[in-house]
Amino acid sequence: MELDNLRRQWQQPEPAQNRPALGAAELSRLLAKKSGSIVDQLRRNARLELGINYALLLASLGLAALAPISWLRLFSGLLVLVALICIYYLTRKLSLLRSLDDPAGNLRAHLLHLTAGLRTLIRFYYHFTLAMLPISALVVGGLAVARVGAHVAPSRLLLVLGVVVGTTALCYWPVARATRWYLQRLYGQHLDRLEGQLRELDDLVPASPV
Repeated sequence: MELDNLRRQWQQPEPAQNRPALGAAELSRLLAKKSGSIVDQLRRNARLELGINYALLLASLGLAALAPISWLRLFSGLLVLVALICIYYLTRKLSLLRSLDDPAGNLRAHLLHLTAGLRTLIRFYYHFTLAMLPISALVVGGLAVARVGAHVAPSRLLLVLGVVVGTTALCYWPVARATRWYLQRLYGQHLDRLEGQLRELDDLVPASPV
């Protein structure tokens, strides 16, 4: 019995005893069917991001080893750190998604735990991305001070640091907006669908008589 058919039958004004009983087995079957394609899409997106970050890690390691100048090696080291953190984050995300293959106990409770865990990881990814802006500004500013600090007037140095800080501040809003859109497209919209289907299935279960 399909979810839409069940919803229509429950919305019909007929006696409760004539409505189809939705037992635990039927609910689990519907949950597995409706959530399967969504979880598969989340897995594909996480694997794609994981592959990109592995490529970034290898490229950054190669650049750090071959770069002829110190500031480029330092920047490459920062990219290595970013790639490692993202790989850890995505591995955790895939581990959560794989856990659905063998859910222990109640499938609905397992899906709720899965969506809550993924929401937490997405928030971490969002805040981590925004935190990289001031960190990058600190690295760039430090390199500027190290390279030209002894050769220019303090006022000129302050101007350079002001440009770095100003550029970082100007980039904050568009980066935050782009990151939010990116995460919503890859993960958020699928989690919204999954949570919506869980709520719809809740509506199909008759309330216990008082």
